[in-house]
Order: sequence, then C-alpha cells, then structure tokens
Amino acid sequence: MPGTVLAVVDFPDSTGRILAAAGQLARLLGASRVAVLAVRVEPDTSIMSVEAGLSGERAMASHMREHERLEALHDLFEVWVPEVQATGVAADWVDAEGPPDTLLAEIGRRASYLVLARPEAPDLQGGKLRLQAALFEAEKPVLMVPPGPVAVFGTSIAIAWRDDGRTIHAVKAALPLLVQAKAVHVLAGLHPGGTEPALPELLAEHSIAASLHELAVGSAPFGAALLERAHALGADLFVMGAYTHSSWRQLMLGKVTRHILAQADLPVLMRH
Repeated sequence: MPGTVLAVVDFPDSTGRILAAAGQLARLLGASRVAVLAVRVEPDTSIMSVEAGLSGERAMASHMREHERLEALHDLFEVWVPEVQATGVAADWVDAEGPPDTLLAEIGRRASYLVLARPEAPDLQGGKLRLQAALFEAEKPVLMVPPGPVAVFGTSIAIAWRDDGRTIHAVKAALPLLVQAKAVHVLAGLHPGGTEPALPELLAEHSIAASLHELAVGSAPFGAALLERAHALGADLFVMGAYTHSSWRQLMLGKVTRHILAQADLPVLMRH
C-alpha cells in the first residue's frame, strides 16, 4: 500500500482520536490514502482462557459482543470519511478476522505509516502487543496517539536524539514532517564526562534548521526529563527510536521507551 497510512481502531472510545490523527498525518505526508483496520477477534480468542470451557450459549454471546463492537467502529468510520475525503485523502475500511498482533504485522507491512492508540487500561497488554507487532514485525514508523483530544501537530517537533541506527531510522521517517515544521528541537543526553552531543548531520543534509538541547543523564528517569523539556519547548510531536532489551518482542521494552509509552501526552512518532 504505497502512500498509505494504516489506522488501527480497537474501541469506540479511542477511534475518534485515531482517525483524526491518521487524517492529519496523511495530509502532512502527502499520502493518498488512509486504510482503517478493525480486527474481528475469533470467538474462542475473545474470551479469557479461564473460560475456555464455556457453553455454546456463552460463546455466542461473546460473538455478538464482538459483532456490536465492529459495527460501532464502522459507524464512527462512516461519520469521519467525508471529513478526510474533503482534504483529498481517500479512506478505506479493512475488516479482518484473526489474532490482532499477527494481522497487524501482516497488513502493516504493506502500509507506509501506522497509527495506533497509546496502550492503556483496560486493554494494556493487548495494546502493547499491537504496538510491538507494528514496530518490530511490520517494521514501520508508528504514530502513537495519547488519550484526549487530538490537537494540531507537526508545527514544533522534539527529537529524542541518540546517534545510532534506530534513532536515525525514526528521524528519516519524520523527515516529511520536519521539513514543514516551524521549530525542530533536538534533545540529546549528556553523560558525566561524556562527549558533547552535536546536531544530527541528517538534518543539515535536508536543510532543516534545528536547536540543540542538552539534558544531563543522571539518577532521574531520562524519559521524564525528555517529556518535560519537550513540553517546555512547546513541542506538539515527539520523535524517537524504539528500543528493546532483546530481539524478542515479548520481552521488556527499553526503560526510556517504556516511560514514553506510559506517560506521553502528545503524539509520538516511533521507529525501530
């Protein structure tokens, strides 16, 4: 799906902000299409494992709840379609059945960017699995949307800079947005006695003017320091590489990545 933004919707409460963010991202990227994916979970996997022996009647009730959830998501999609089409971006509904993280990885590989809700209760674990599938299996840039109304983003962008491949991948994914931004802030950690950070050459190569902000790396959580400085600078979008402690996606994400996932209250563009 060249030029496609894939928006993943799960629950009616979060669908409006996911669609709004996906439409805004598509316009900033000049993408031609937003595909909206709703995964229909099979009845035997939509109930808790401890209920595996439920009767056919209970399984049917679970199936009906799933049907109603998908209908509610589609109704919200239909309301949103005229809005995004008015901006010249096409919109399609994709209804698939199966394990959510597996389908997300398969379909996500054919998109250019993915948009997901920030993992939160009551589906915290499911949200984390979907995000990890998007980042580490589909291997696409992911815009993570926080709770609350979606404000305009892309005007002032903060980059959590680390001179390595993952951060460079994230910055490359953000380039179409960075070249349009009015302000770009590079937030770089400075270890005691460490080498002074510098602005990424990648930005200069694309004629992107940026300001460098050093943050001391110490005992305080560095993820909190990054978010605090981003807010102080008036950033409306945060760009960072996604890190894990292992190549296995089931294992823990890196400490800074976990903090951003849990606390970010502005959209975050991530790339592995």
